[in-house]
Amino acid sequence: METDASTATPSQPPSELSNSHDASDLHERDDSDLDSVFDDDDGLDSNGEPDISRNYNRQRPLHSNQQKPTANTLASVDDQIATLSKHAAKIRLDDVKDGQDRDKDKADRATSEQVLDQRTRMILYQMINRCVLSEIHGAISTGKEANVYGAVAYPDVNGPPLQRAVKVYKTAILSFKDRERYITGEHRFKSGADKGNNRKMVKLWAEKEFRNLRRIHSAAIPCPEPIQLKLHVLVMSFLGDRKGYAYPRLRDATIVDDDADELWKQLYAQLLSIMRRMYQVCKLVHADLSEYNILYNDRQLYIIDVSQSVEHDHPRSLEFLRMDIKNTGDFFRRQGIDTLPDRTVFDFITNSDGTVEEPGLSEAIEKLYTSRLPSSNDESAAAEREVDNEVFRNQYIPQTLEQVYDIEKDAEAIGEGEGAKLVYRNLLADQVVSKPDAENPSSGDESDDGASLDSDSGTDDESKFSKGTPRGKRFEDKDEKKLRKHAAKEAKAEKRKEKMPKHLKKRLVATTSRKNR
Repeated sequence: METDASTATPSQPPSELSNSHDASDLHERDDSDLDSVFDDDDGLDSNGEPDISRNYNRQRPLHSNQQKPTANTLASVDDQIATLSKHAAKIRLDDVKDGQDRDKDKADRATSEQVLDQRTRMILYQMINRCVLSEIHGAISTGKEANVYGAVAYPDVNGPPLQRAVKVYKTAILSFKDRERYITGEHRFKSGADKGNNRKMVKLWAEKEFRNLRRIHSAAIPCPEPIQLKLHVLVMSFLGDRKGYAYPRLRDATIVDDDADELWKQLYAQLLSIMRRMYQVCKLVHADLSEYNILYNDRQLYIIDVSQSVEHDHPRSLEFLRMDIKNTGDFFRRQGIDTLPDRTVFDFITNSDGTVEEPGLSEAIEKLYTSRLPSSNDESAAAEREVDNEVFRNQYIPQTLEQVYDIEKDAEAIGEGEGAKLVYRNLLADQVVSKPDAENPSSGDESDDGASLDSDSGTDDESKFSKGTPRGKRFEDKDEKKLRKHAAKEAKAEKRKEKMPKHLKKRLVATTSRKNR
């Protein structure tokens, strides 16, 4: 009796079968991860915005009935990996500066494998292959969220090199548990934090910083210029000198000039101007602004690390703004600078009236200093200012009318001309908080009984919201309609006077047609 060939092979032990299945699953998972790396169609255009036409073309094969043979995608990925591996020696994580010797070492490849995973290295190989980068050097800064590496690009073969910064977000270590307050209410994270897919969240996090940087850079605020984004790898312009040395953080900046105190005061005013421009022009709140996320060079401040920055209408944007004001104010006070109260800085940033350009911003800050009440510099005055700052930091600030505790009380205060005392007055619509009429002082001095419902002031207030006459022929008055028709009739009569008679027109057409023959 003949045995089947399929049954003649010896069976493998269950442990070996499970190990083989696990290895194959792991291999398939790695291949699927690399598919996203080699997929150029990431759905974003050069500006970092969704590309509608590209997304449509990508979905067209799903709706077609064409029968195409299945491609060997695994072989394609292997070929691309083999092609890009030639750039492995250009990723050198040692700290190499311009002018130093570039000694190659066999341990360079091993070091890169210990720090960067395979997906990240493939993305960097792609950028090198496309001449976005030429070499990648040592780490500029490391953190729990991402690492920033120095890089060099040669846009012109015979030209000088350009320094670049490459920010690589950590996909396996980064935890979004402490980022819940930044994610909740953010339109890019409508479904909340997907704790089971860190890579997806990190990709959205990187896209968020890319767009925030573009918005800040387009507003002429000093910051790194975003160049390219691929998954969790962001390429930016380098804030440093030509040799590859990065600008120091504001915390590590050494200012030993004779006018150090005056320079610190100028930097404080410069930072307040940047915060106002970010809020009014970019519609952003940094949400983690401190001396650690600000670079300094040659009397100029640079804003970095805006991945957690939120929109100005975020549910906790005002809380983050007060936190930024506190952190920056505490730092400059430690430098011996006479800072403005937190409440004054908050009103200066959120007030929509006023300029957002220089030199108007510097003049506005000088006015804030001169308009302060004169107070002695003793300990009691400093303690009073600290108490006022602490009260403001813990004060409840509503962002919508639904969050106002007693809206009738606040509306009554606005009607009495005391709207300037509301902490959220700058968040209200224009012309809501208006000053009392100085030309009519008798409006509030004649009686203390309050305004009656039949008063003329009530009719004046209602007239502001009354609608004008509707447009259109249907709503015309009879006299206006009669005049309009009469005017149209006269216009047609004047036009007929200059019109050529029909028999002359036919004769002219006939003569011209004979000549053409």
